[in-house]
This record gives sequence, structure tokens and C-alpha cells, in this order.
Amino acid sequence: MRFKTLILVIGFFCFCVRLNAMQLEFLPQSRFFPLTFADPREIRMALLFDQQNRVNAYVGNYFSLISGTGAEEDSLAWVFGLEGAGYFAMRQSGATFPLEHTDGLIGVYAEVTQGPWRGQLRFTHVSAHLSDGISGTTPITYSREFLVGRLGFAPDKLKFAYLGAIVNVNSIPSLPAWSFQLGGHWFSSWNFARLTPFVAMDIKWRQESSQNPSLSAQFGLALNNPPEAYRSFRLFYNFYTGADSRGQFYSLRYTSHALGIEMQI
Repeated sequence: MRFKTLILVIGFFCFCVRLNAMQLEFLPQSRFFPLTFADPREIRMALLFDQQNRVNAYVGNYFSLISGTGAEEDSLAWVFGLEGAGYFAMRQSGATFPLEHTDGLIGVYAEVTQGPWRGQLRFTHVSAHLSDGISGTTPITYSREFLVGRLGFAPDKLKFAYLGAIVNVNSIPSLPAWSFQLGGHWFSSWNFARLTPFVAMDIKWRQESSQNPSLSAQFGLALNNPPEAYRSFRLFYNFYTGADSRGQFYSLRYTSHALGIEMQI
């Protein structure tokens, strides 16, 4: 017991020394881990229109609370904040769009960066609900908390690759614990009339579902100059096949071809 206490005290002391050597910023305007555009559960602002007359709306944002940056160039920097999102599935019916399904997400994140490397740790709660625009489906109680760890590599502002693991900490219904993820995106350095081509991909292997793997791919244009490609309005084609990302239907297979628009948050 004394040995464990000593280790904790030494660890806390080292953390305080490290923290004291950093420049702290409250309410910073950014986060370090780039958005993973092809991930169906990314925090984002987007609309997707697929071939089955379904409209998927993604409404989310993040709020960084505090960050720390070393005095030297390329030194370790970190940020901590809150994030939340709603994922809405609607069906086009004439001039109306009945709401079929809603997933809600809220969580916290901690991210670090040093040189081209990016690290991210997220703890997230998500719950799923059928809405009054759907019929013939029996709702289930769907709620979970999961821990996400991802490592990314960004050699420059236009390229990014990542891999990660997702662990279900608690879930209703009870689900297997592990999922794995890899992906990336690339923006071309070429542009014409402020249009920059880009591609993005995300692959998941989800232990909770037999529909493996799940693949999401995007091909499109970013309306901005290449150095600001991340902060752009994007038009794209999105292909998805694999386990349905909607919580109420996680055990089913879903394939879609969709046209999408996305705005940088």
C-alpha cells in the first residue's frame, strides 16, 4: 500500500512539474486530432442523401476547455474538452421527411500532439431511440459507454492516417467489448477555382456485430485552398457497407450510396 502511494505521489509530482513548464490556455479554439471524415460516428455537421430515400443528418460540435503547450517548437502539447452530437435518420416521403431514428452522443476527450504524431482518448455515452416516423419495428433499450483510443500520423496539413481501439465499458443490451478502427484521408495539393479533390476511408471491425468489416469511403471536393482544406465546405460521394451504424439496428447489414455536404465545425 505504501509503495503504491509513493508511486502515485511521484507520478503526481512529475505531472505538476511538466504542467508548470507548459503555457496553459483556457477555452482554446482548436483540438489536435483531425476530424475523421469517413467515420459514420464522427462529431460533424453534415447531410447525406442515399439511394433509399433516406436522409442522414449529423449535428455535432466540440468545446475545448484547456490546453497546454511547451515553450519549444515541436514540444508536446495537449488539450481537454467536451463533445456532443445527434445523428438523425429521416425518410423522404413526398415533400416531408418523417424522423425514423435518433442517436445521441455526449463525451469528453483528451488529445496530445508532438511533431507529426497525434493521440486521442475519448470517453463517450451514446443512446439510441426510434422515432414516430417509423413503423413495424420494435424498439429496444440501447445505451452504452465506451472508451476510444486512437493514434494518428499527419506528415503535413493535407494527409492523415489513424488506427484505434474501442472498448465497451458498459452497454444495454450487453455487447462484446472490443472494436478496432483504421483509416485516413488525403487532400490534393492541386486546386482549381478553390476546389480541392479529397478522398477519405474508415474501416471498423465490430465484435458486437457479425456484419464485419464495416467500410466507409468518401470521394469529393473541398471548397477552399489546400492549406485550409480542413476548414472547408465539402461536397462528396459516400459509400458505406457493413454493420448498421444506427444503435437500434446494430446487428443488421446496411449498404448505401449517398451524396453528402459537410461544413467545418
